[in-house]
Amino acid sequence: MKQFKGTLHFSGQEMSSLEEEASPAQSMESSLRSTGIRRVMLARGGALTKFSGIGGAHAALVNHHNRARFPDLHLIDVMEYPEQRSGFSRLMFRWFSHPRRVAKACKQRLGADDVLHITDQEQAHLTPPRHSNRPKVIVTVHDLFHLFPETMRIPADDGGDEEEGETVEIGDRNPGFFRRQDLQKLRDGLARADLLVCDSEHTRSACEHAFPGVQTMTVPLGIDVDAYKAADIQDKNKKFTMLFIGSSDPRKRLDFLCDMLMQLDESIRQDAVLHIVGGVDNDGNKLSGRFDFECHVHASLGELALMHLRHTADVLLFPSAAEGFGYPPLESMAAGCPVLCSDLPAHNELLPEGTGLPPGDVQAWLDALNDRYQHWRASEEKAPDQALVLHARKFSEDEFVRKMGLAYGCPDSGS
Repeated sequence: MKQFKGTLHFSGQEMSSLEEEASPAQSMESSLRSTGIRRVMLARGGALTKFSGIGGAHAALVNHHNRARFPDLHLIDVMEYPEQRSGFSRLMFRWFSHPRRVAKACKQRLGADDVLHITDQEQAHLTPPRHSNRPKVIVTVHDLFHLFPETMRIPADDGGDEEEGETVEIGDRNPGFFRRQDLQKLRDGLARADLLVCDSEHTRSACEHAFPGVQTMTVPLGIDVDAYKAADIQDKNKKFTMLFIGSSDPRKRLDFLCDMLMQLDESIRQDAVLHIVGGVDNDGNKLSGRFDFECHVHASLGELALMHLRHTADVLLFPSAAEGFGYPPLESMAAGCPVLCSDLPAHNELLPEGTGLPPGDVQAWLDALNDRYQHWRASEEKAPDQALVLHARKFSEDEFVRKMGLAYGCPDSGS
């Protein structure tokens, strides 16, 4: 069925009236009503770059709608605004002007059979109050780290002394006054939604517990697996190449990684190179100085450079304690790169069965890393692991569209 080409609004200023914003599309939207075709409006807050996790998921969803991959459901608007520089402007847009715009647009342009899809939980306050003609409100929930922070205790090994080990803070347990008010608005918004679409089964279970009156569904995010394809055969690396992708957030467990790597056999360390990629707060020279072997810290990388590292790395190291989804291991597997990941939610849902490592068992990590090193030494060439590429296809864009279509009530989605 032919896709409806609605207008998209990325306004930097609040309209004096929504009628000015919505009127050009009214006749076309009335035509859709008469055919029984359902409409969908996507909403989030300040615009994000597509290169961020949540921003990328939002951009991918918009793209699927623009390609008409959800039959009989037509995108009529994407409601967001440019990120504001001042704290006062951010607060005014976030708490007042943008929620009013979204609520008014729903009332004027959507009916009870239509859909308002809020594309991440950090914008759940946009959920309009319940009323008889309100559209179905879906909120995508990537994680609950900040809404329900927790302290995770990781034992030192797989069954060791509980007094030993590591304590990891998941989320901010002491937010400021305005953030506390903001978080309560988000919780209230999630409780008003009709359906919470969760990236992982772990997050879905947590939502079911936190919001028992709201329907939940698991829809893992998808990636374009073919976009990560590596050359079938390439030259073997001159050094055993390890890759870490993440930030200095405590849940990423960069300290565990550093301590573990310094316990590798000296012969391996001198034959290896480590690349650390991400929003690392530490000074790069200070971080790389923790190692007595070659280490490169990249505060940020372009997509082509990062893709090159995925293709050339001999192993991805991902000791994270908690992820809403976990793009890095999935993207590395799609590139045919072996991954060593902690067996913790929700990235453990992405791994081949039985391959997750005990998160605090240093020896298990050392043994697994030594196995990868011995494989590198014995190899004359480097080839992508096709079994991992095949596994990654379980989380393809087509699978995401099919499952998201079920959430929308479009069982034939994905064509």
